[in-house]
Amino acid sequence: MLRCPSSKVRSYVVRQIGKRAASSETRAGGGAGIGNVHHQLFPTDDNSLFRHVAQPRTVSVIGAPMTYGQPFVGTDRGPELLRESGLLKDLSSLGWRVEDIPDLEFDAICAEAAKNSSTCSVSPNAKHSLQVGAGCSALADLVESKLRLGRFPLILGGDHSIGIGSLAGILRAKPTTGVIWVDAHADLNIPTVSESGNMHGMPLGLMIKELIADRSVIPGLEWMEDESKDGSGPPRLPPDSLVYVGLRDIDQAERRFIKQLGIKAFTMYDIDHLGIGRVMDLAVEHLMKNNPDRPLHLSYDIDAVDPVHAPATGTAVRGGLTWREAHFVAEYVVKTGSLASAEIVEVNHTLSDGDGANDTVELGHNLVNALCGESIL
Repeated sequence: MLRCPSSKVRSYVVRQIGKRAASSETRAGGGAGIGNVHHQLFPTDDNSLFRHVAQPRTVSVIGAPMTYGQPFVGTDRGPELLRESGLLKDLSSLGWRVEDIPDLEFDAICAEAAKNSSTCSVSPNAKHSLQVGAGCSALADLVESKLRLGRFPLILGGDHSIGIGSLAGILRAKPTTGVIWVDAHADLNIPTVSESGNMHGMPLGLMIKELIADRSVIPGLEWMEDESKDGSGPPRLPPDSLVYVGLRDIDQAERRFIKQLGIKAFTMYDIDHLGIGRVMDLAVEHLMKNNPDRPLHLSYDIDAVDPVHAPATGTAVRGGLTWREAHFVAEYVVKTGSLASAEIVEVNHTLSDGDGANDTVELGHNLVNALCGESIL
């Protein structure tokens, strides 16, 4: 959905261009514009937050440098760039004990999986499924283990195909988890209907039984049909445990699935019409109404944010969340006290110039801070 170019919008764009120029001047060492004033981080004293995390609160930072789920190089450096931006220090300043886990060795894992491509069938419309499947299997095991220890998994992508592993691990450890998917895209495809075959567009479709009954038919995803350790069956996400926020670029089949399954979806139209505050009220109310004690997982694709603020991503679409709307989403979910895990994906520094790449990484860093308890007051 594209917002109409009203005089207010044109004025906003002019202001943003001016701000970007001021920011560039600051980086060059002059001026006192945006980016030259830094706020301090303080640990939260609200003990009702993160109630599903054991004390003392520990965040397990998991790097998932996946790039096989989409066609562009660069998403594999997302975890590295977020760490280099000072993320771990900020998490500590927010009062967390930080367990920094080395990035999953996706190069080795995926290379080994690719060796099997000559000895097994390859799904023609689930590109690189062997590599994606192997990487996500390793991620699922790690996420599950950290949740069972009472920690807060913070997953740094990588492209959004890592959602297959994140969700599998989360739902094995905490099957009642509600999921808030903040994204320009629905990621509800399955191989039989996908227009591209790119697996970063399939993580949710592959978790919903009504859309695909047997995932073992996809090479590399056989593990998804294994029983959970507690005997609760393979990990699945019921349609009523999912809420979308920020949709604006949806494939035809995904539109049909959302309507048929009754999935709660808030598009950019709804955000424009109702305001982000009311949208988040309704989103959380939907997930918590039948189980107010359930844990929540928030999956944040940076392309949910308007490319004015986050240009360095693979599938940027105009008309997205503003800078403040993007932060509000994270802040609001934290304030529920139910957030138990989170991920941020699709930061790709190669897809914008220097300023755009830096701005996108900085925004991703700031959103993670918000997801871990930073607040204005």
